[in-house]
Amino acid sequence: MENTGRTRKVSLLLAIGGGLLSFAIGTALALAFLPEWRAGRVPGERLFLDRFREIARQVHLPLDPGEPAVSLRTWNTGLEQAYRNLGEEGARWLASSRTGLVVRVSHPADGPGVSPRGDLEVFFSLDGSPQRITWGTNQPASPVDLDPERFERFAATLRPLLLNPGESLGRSRHGTTFMGVFTWRMHEIVGSAPAQHLFINVLPPTRVLIERRPSRPGGLGEDLGSLLRRVLVAGFTGLPIILAVAGTFLALLLRARISLVNGALLGLVTLVSCHPAWLTRELPDLGPGFQAKLVWFLDNAPMMALSVLLVWSAGESLLRSQSSGFTTSLDTLRVGRLGPRGGRALLLGCAVGAALAGIWLGVRALAVVLPGISPAGAGILPVPFFRTDGSPVADGISLAAGVTLALAVVVRFLPERWVLPAAALLAGWALSPLEILPYPAELIANVAVAGLLVWVCRRFGLTALLVASVVSLVLPAAVLSGQHLSWMPGTFAITLALPVGIVLLGVAGLSRPEKVESDPLRPPAFIRRLEAERSFRHEVDLLARMQAGLLPRELPRIEGYDLAARSVLASEAGGDLYDFLRDEAGHLWIAAGDVAGHGYSCAIAQAMIKGGLVSLIALEESPAGMLRQLHRVLQGASTDHSFTSLALLRLDPGTGDAVVANAAYPYPLLFADGKVTEIELPGLPLGHGPARTYADRAFHLAPRSALALCSDGLFEVLDRNGNAYGFERAREVLQAIGHRPAVEIVDALLNDCRRHLGGGDLPDDVTVVVVRRG
Repeated sequence: MENTGRTRKVSLLLAIGGGLLSFAIGTALALAFLPEWRAGRVPGERLFLDRFREIARQVHLPLDPGEPAVSLRTWNTGLEQAYRNLGEEGARWLASSRTGLVVRVSHPADGPGVSPRGDLEVFFSLDGSPQRITWGTNQPASPVDLDPERFERFAATLRPLLLNPGESLGRSRHGTTFMGVFTWRMHEIVGSAPAQHLFINVLPPTRVLIERRPSRPGGLGEDLGSLLRRVLVAGFTGLPIILAVAGTFLALLLRARISLVNGALLGLVTLVSCHPAWLTRELPDLGPGFQAKLVWFLDNAPMMALSVLLVWSAGESLLRSQSSGFTTSLDTLRVGRLGPRGGRALLLGCAVGAALAGIWLGVRALAVVLPGISPAGAGILPVPFFRTDGSPVADGISLAAGVTLALAVVVRFLPERWVLPAAALLAGWALSPLEILPYPAELIANVAVAGLLVWVCRRFGLTALLVASVVSLVLPAAVLSGQHLSWMPGTFAITLALPVGIVLLGVAGLSRPEKVESDPLRPPAFIRRLEAERSFRHEVDLLARMQAGLLPRELPRIEGYDLAARSVLASEAGGDLYDFLRDEAGHLWIAAGDVAGHGYSCAIAQAMIKGGLVSLIALEESPAGMLRQLHRVLQGASTDHSFTSLALLRLDPGTGDAVVANAAYPYPLLFADGKVTEIELPGLPLGHGPARTYADRAFHLAPRSALALCSDGLFEVLDRNGNAYGFERAREVLQAIGHRPAVEIVDALLNDCRRHLGGGDLPDDVTVVVVRRG
């Protein structure tokens, strides 16, 4: 035990050391090549506030009283356009223009002319040059506000503000989208180096946007129409994923095979970790309140929290349901029973998270310098880190939830050897946390990252996966916010405290005794139901094999006779039985019966009947005497409401003479001379009540005649109209083919029964035994 503990500690220390080394390498690459990490010193807020107020004065937009909001952030559109338009040169342009990070200043302001009140927003490069100016509103508009010309004139007043000394506007392109509602224009900036253009988007009466963008070599840039088409294609690509997740969750919910506890808690953490501004975010006036609430919900933290609830709950529940021994230390953490297992999961998750953080940064940095590839946007760490629609914590939880569901789906449908590559491919394609151009490079990188997370989940569990995903995003956020501590002190404190707190919890868990986690927790209700169902199915399977073992493995071969028998079970374990035995005088004994009831009591009665037949057959006994003795034997095993029907036949193969006795079994059908008759012989069932008296009836099985013993399951089958199969239809079938071999008679009766049923499962067991004399 001491050696095992020492080995675990050494492995844990090596994992932590390796993770930190990977993170250090990734951070060094990011600081060397990523524009947002090479931003350098950011001037104080006063510079940007003064320039913001100057812009508002120049365009004659009165600002509301109060101090404008100032924040440091990544300019997602600028990063995307730089990389898409310039490719490998995009990083150089972002660094030279100091727009890897930008400063956003916004404040409520009156609209142009008579427009309603809105917000003026300006993005400044870190040297104080405006890069984007936007005025927008969510307020209702009057008819006069819809004058497009007034908004075009307002856009024209904004254009000079984004030009540097010595620059002017050159050739232009323009167009409209959405049936002329959106208008866009691109103006070449003459004198800019490298080549840039102004992009202008006017949407009366809600928005006017103008921003500097890098130009493509020999052209301007991506027009709004192609951008919207790309967004729509991405949306349609993601639609099957959304439908698949929702369908999986609903299927599990309808079958009551889902646990929502951990998913709900993680959804709550997601909600709380997002910036609280979503609570007070102003809603657009879209008429009826439902539309406004829908926009608010889809564009904010509640939607992300809901997606975490759905995806995590579905993935975790699928994994639980597919493995009877599946456990997760999340359950023990939730109830405060942190022990060595949970501690190791937390520390290993931190180690893998640090390694993954290094991979995030390293891959993105290498995409900047390697020929033929480039980043495609802001990546997985947009600044500010805590937003109304996400955070490093929320994004990490979402990533872990997606990997969990992808793994669960693959485990459900594919063999073990394909689980890791298939789950990595599915998660990498569906989640795509890394954005790289071209797409094949992005897919390869995402599959590799997803493969690491899938391996962590299978090797160390859901807790390690969750911690690894969150820490992989929190650590880079801590380092980047630490570079700009005066701008993001709260972010730095939170993102540093979180991994430190996880490590301390892990160390505390390792120091506690194993017995803290030794007592198993009560599994979710649906798991308890599944375990009961599995136990029941196992017992039914054992019962079915036991009952199958009671039936004869092969039928006796008797010269001059043809024997056939088949029993079709309505469920895994049936109550029908049949047997063929020989006595010392050479007589053939044929038994066909039906034990009422279910479960092991039914099987016990079947076994007792078979054992009784073997032990009681003697020269001096008749079928009626055998039934009387079997009745006494079964009385000790039968319940108050169970009984057994049994027909017992003794046949002399040499002469064809036969004697039959019946204990409530359907009358045997005798085919002879082209006619079918019933051998009527009533009798009470075996196993319940006082002593019985049974009678023997003799008959002769002539050459070319046949005898059929059929259980009541055949005669009682109902069609769609509620009509029973009945004795008359069985007689007609036997009369038509009674001259055929015994196996064909059995097949004909069973097939005709299925035709009458018209599809579906049999409501009761059906057994047919045929003896035909050649």
